[in-house]
Parts: sequence; structure tokens; C-alpha cells
Amino acid sequence: MGVPHLDSGPMRAEEFFAFTATRPDDEKWELIEGEPVLNASASFLHQIIASNLIVSLGRFARETDAIWAVAPGIGVRISPLSVPVPDVLVRPQTATGVECDDMIIAFEILSPSTADYDLRWKRKAYASLPSLLQYVVIAHDALEVVSFDRANGFAERRFETAESELDLPVIGARMNLREIYRGTVCSSARLALRASSQ
Repeated sequence: MGVPHLDSGPMRAEEFFAFTATRPDDEKWELIEGEPVLNASASFLHQIIASNLIVSLGRFARETDAIWAVAPGIGVRISPLSVPVPDVLVRPQTATGVECDDMIIAFEILSPSTADYDLRWKRKAYASLPSLLQYVVIAHDALEVVSFDRANGFAERRFETAESELDLPVIGARMNLREIYRGTVCSSARLALRASSQ
């Protein structure tokens, strides 16, 4: 039989989706410039913050009869060679499928291993998607959220206190950091420190 010839070129989005369809559901794969990348399992704090976002925004969507939906981990086709997967995203409610190219807001929860990649490559990649209006980066180990908005040229806005409100103008929502970090060590430690200083 011999050794088969392998295509050494970059993987394309269609090949990537065929590949990930064969992988277990608990694996999070991304296609980055033609290379499939398996992400490490998310930490407990990371999952709590993602859950807080989904629950809060989902409740707001139901209360306002929104035309958008919030979802975790859907591949976003940025180009034929890149399909990153934000931790949480907002997109039109009528959308279906395992991928999208119509994301309105992307949320990434930083970890030490992904911080540089999320702040540099993903920020630039997501900004290239015409539908994206806001990119929000959330530290998992500190009360710190940074927002980049298309309306102001993706300039950085920082939110660093429990009472700070992250505004999501494209969907008419606001979330304070206390809500984003509910149930995490960050919120408990910061709130306890604040109470003891009063």
C-alpha cells in the first residue's frame, strides 16, 4: 500500500468542519490561518463567567423580545482559512448551523495562555468581520473588562470596579461587573476588601 501522500497546504474551512464533526463534543477546536488548534479545557472561573454572560443576556433577550440570541462556542468564519471560536457571542436570532459569519458581539474570557492571542490576533480578525460591532475581553483573574467598539474605531474602553457598567449599545443592554463576575473569587475578594475599608 505504501505511505499515502498528505496535502501539506493549509486546512480550509470546509475541511475543518468535516474534521471537527468527527471529534468529541467537549473538544474546542479553532482554525487559525489554516492550522487546526485544540484549545485547553476552560477553567472553572472561565466557565462561571461565560455562564453569567449567557444567563444575564439570555434573560434580557427574553424580557425585551430581542431579535438576537446569545450562544457559547460557535465557529466564526473570518476567512477561508480562519474559523476562531469566541467564548460567547451575540448574533441574529434566526440564524442556524454550526458556524456563522454574522456575529454582532464577541466575548473572550482571558487566561494566561490566551491573553496575547485574544488581545492581538482575535481582536484584529473579529474587527475584519463587517457584522461585528463590539468585542469584549474579560479577565478571569481580576475585575477588569475591556471593550472595543466599531463605533469609535475599536478604541479601548476599560471597566475596573464592581459597579462599572459595561454597555452593549447595539443590543440596548448594560451589565455591571458584579453581574459578570458573580460567584467568582474575583468578585468575593474585591467586595470583601471594599467592605473592610468602609
